[in-house]
Amino acid sequence: MMDPLTLTKNRLKEAGVIAILRGQAPSKLFQRGIALAEMGYTAIEVTLDSKDALETIERLRKALPDSVLIGVGTVLNHGQIEGCMDAGITFALSPTFPEGMIEGFHSNGILAIPGVRNVSELRLAQQAGAQIVKLFPSSEWTPEQLEDVSIPCIPVGGIDHQSIWPWLDAGAWCVGMGANLCGSDLDQEGDDNLDWIQNQEQQARDIFMELQRRHNTA
Repeated sequence: MMDPLTLTKNRLKEAGVIAILRGQAPSKLFQRGIALAEMGYTAIEVTLDSKDALETIERLRKALPDSVLIGVGTVLNHGQIEGCMDAGITFALSPTFPEGMIEGFHSNGILAIPGVRNVSELRLAQQAGAQIVKLFPSSEWTPEQLEDVSIPCIPVGGIDHQSIWPWLDAGAWCVGMGANLCGSDLDQEGDDNLDWIQNQEQQARDIFMELQRRHNTA
């Protein structure tokens, strides 16, 4: 039987995109997560700097099938590592490399994805036991650099409907997309989704359809 870390890692590759939910409106974060899952997205992250992040994660985990991976993002310190163990996550990302992140999460069957800004940080993370890393911000990297990297990489930060494809073509394991996929209205409480409908919903559908097309022709 495949170990849980490898299973999660492989499922992230199949997903192609991690939808990153960040905002101060918990009800809208939850609704948007459901909407993206219904479109077909199978990897959803809620960042810890969002209001009631862990509660939102727990709600999404209960509402969505196990075929949808739920993870946590913006993990910055040991206290946060300990605090999110019981929320139902299968992966955890950080913009940095907090002490104890890999050991803490991996020992609980949760895939740790530390953030690295350059090749030196990437090598340190790999030596510490990272199985996969977050290239953050992606502007500090280029798709061409992936040729010289021997560990799966997830570029995050500023990825949009155009820059996603050069990264995936170059061999990125998957990419993380925030407001450019999930909407820029996640700080606004209420049921008004007009901004999402007008500006991002169709684009999110188009990205997913292209991911599916590529998967089917691979």
